[in-house]
Amino acid sequence: MKSHVLYLALGPNRVAAATEHVKELAASGSRVVLAAPDMEEWADAIGELSAVDGVEVVKLAVDGSRAPWQAARKLIGQRSGPLADAELLIAGDAQALPVAWTALRKRPGLAFRLEPYETGGRAAEPADLAVVAPWYPSPNNPYAGAFVQSAVAAVGDRFDKVALYHTEDWGGPAGPKLGDAIKVTANRFRERRDLVPVLDTPEGTLTRVPVPLVRRKGYADAVATQEAALRKALPTGRIEAPVIHAHVGIYGGVLAMRLARPDARIVVTEHATFLTRIFRQPAARRLYAEVLERADAFLCVSDSLRKRIAQEFPKYAKKLQVVPNVIDFDRFTVGGERSPELLRWLYVGRLTPHKGVSELLEAFGKVAQEEPRATLTMVGSGELEEDLLARAEELGLGDRFRVLPPVHPGDVNELMHQYDLLVHASRIETFGMTVVEAVATGLPVLVARSQGPQGTLAGIETAAGALMDVSEDPQVIVDAYHELRERAAELDLPRAREVLQSRYGVEAVAKQLMDVYEGVVPAEEQPVAQDKPAAAESAGPEAAAPAENAEKAEKAEDTPAEPVGRAVVLALTPPKPKRIADFANALVERGVEVTVVTAKTDVWAASQLDARVPVVSIEAAEKKLTVPRAERFVVYRAPRAVLRRARKVAAGRRDAIGPELAVAAAQRAHTKVANAWHKKVFNRGYREVRPQLLSRIARREALPKLDLQQIDHVFVADVNSTVTGWKWAKKHPHLTVTTNLDRETYSTKE
Repeated sequence: MKSHVLYLALGPNRVAAATEHVKELAASGSRVVLAAPDMEEWADAIGELSAVDGVEVVKLAVDGSRAPWQAARKLIGQRSGPLADAELLIAGDAQALPVAWTALRKRPGLAFRLEPYETGGRAAEPADLAVVAPWYPSPNNPYAGAFVQSAVAAVGDRFDKVALYHTEDWGGPAGPKLGDAIKVTANRFRERRDLVPVLDTPEGTLTRVPVPLVRRKGYADAVATQEAALRKALPTGRIEAPVIHAHVGIYGGVLAMRLARPDARIVVTEHATFLTRIFRQPAARRLYAEVLERADAFLCVSDSLRKRIAQEFPKYAKKLQVVPNVIDFDRFTVGGERSPELLRWLYVGRLTPHKGVSELLEAFGKVAQEEPRATLTMVGSGELEEDLLARAEELGLGDRFRVLPPVHPGDVNELMHQYDLLVHASRIETFGMTVVEAVATGLPVLVARSQGPQGTLAGIETAAGALMDVSEDPQVIVDAYHELRERAAELDLPRAREVLQSRYGVEAVAKQLMDVYEGVVPAEEQPVAQDKPAAAESAGPEAAAPAENAEKAEKAEDTPAEPVGRAVVLALTPPKPKRIADFANALVERGVEVTVVTAKTDVWAASQLDARVPVVSIEAAEKKLTVPRAERFVVYRAPRAVLRRARKVAAGRRDAIGPELAVAAAQRAHTKVANAWHKKVFNRGYREVRPQLLSRIARREALPKLDLQQIDHVFVADVNSTVTGWKWAKKHPHLTVTTNLDRETYSTKE
């Protein structure tokens, strides 16, 4: 493809994609003008691309008064600028979309792409298996979602047609005005299905859907944006496949649930390490529960992950299965002899706090003092990279410590052949693919006992290397290293490799996935036939008696024991729900019957409140009070309804975005003013009368559901519950009403 190309990339998050695309365009004979911001994130790429034949880089000034997108608008406004003779315009990131819209208004017939692929108007087609994921290898991140790619490759030859849907995050910073412009122009461009590339890959047909996400209010909002983008990219507005494998519950799972055919079988695999954050957000948690309800099978890549989800959603515990990530052992060969002293350390992964890389560096610093030949190489990128390099300099490590950029999955084998020991100190890990890959190359491992890796190496810990405690103390790593080094000759890495291949190899995992796709129930989950009475009868009276005794014993176990006490926790507006939930859970463990009364229902879902604790809510009743209802209507609902209607009308003008941007600015201004009024005016007055109002509501709504004659303690957990507690104490003298959340209250009754 030979042409004059203007490539706009104005944010810091898609540098890698722009670099690869520009190189490919130049290699095809095109003359490319890249307009990119003069910022640190772009420095290396600009230097590299400036030396490529056929590429001209225009650096856009970035200062306090002008943002890159504003400088870019000025650039395309020049009569003899790069837009004038461009034959193809590419907007390579979210921040470039508004500028591209302006450019296309100036030159309506100009060819336009989001990625430089000629797909001939090709659209997504029906398939036998559809895979939906928020991560998949791409030009911007060739390493993301490698586990998804491996899973598809493992089963792909069992289907005639496989369709992959990758909702790629086109995020990045954007101020309010630019954020509005991105959202509006993204919605306009979404109508053009030809902007979504549909590509052929070895695994199947890949539809890569760009999702501009510049305002992240929460996971629920983010997945709603993904849904809108994917729905528009689908010719029928839904995923046309009888089987859909969705990766990550809150992203792929929600998309599959909302876009699948009614008859589709939905399989979800959870890999995420950020479940705690998801479950803390009420809207996201509700979505997750809906996915669990709709999914025909819900898979977890480790048993620890399964237990985490089962703890949060016990109702769906029986639906959860463990099917691990796929590791293609054919890609790995056992390296040569390694030093028994294990001096060349390697870490592969992200350079983020929860990966334990700071503690790893500190531990290596201690080892380096006593062993001058030791080295540590970290392969990856992340927020801690500069801090690690600076700390290594303080420790005087020189060239004995280095950070290398991420490597392609195909290069991991060769990389690991160069080292003696993989050290993985991550505090949170759902599986630990790097650990398995290391053993596959014959590389010993020293791994923190964090969730996934502990299960991954179960039974072969001492053969593959060693596990160490999860700790923020670097000395733990040092001590574990010394112990491992002393018994390095005893390792049996060939046996460890063989065991891991039997667990996580392509054939082993592919069989499990196919069983799930076909609805085969795992052996340990097969329903037990209810024929014991008949069997006992056929065996004669001698067998019947044990059966009857067992039935009686079972009934006896189901008979609840007399509680040591009955308590109510008044937490109408809890400032720290987790602390209150921990208190209630502690009482339950002592055998106390506990009921929570609250006016804030959503907060308890993420507080890990024991499922045995009923929650009596008066929230709906408070919302019906005249004063808060009137305030919500006048301050929020009525203005928002008017502005939504105005925006809908403005959005109907497909040839112009100015009116919609004006309404968007008005919406932002209204939200700011309304929130200020609610916080500084309404709340100041309402909080004076709220305890009294809540007390009346609790008397009307909560008391009929409680038998206070059977209650011995009422624990008042927040200031808005004090009036309610005082009134209950006055009316029921036998009650002990206290603001002291003392876990030892019932200790004398045990």
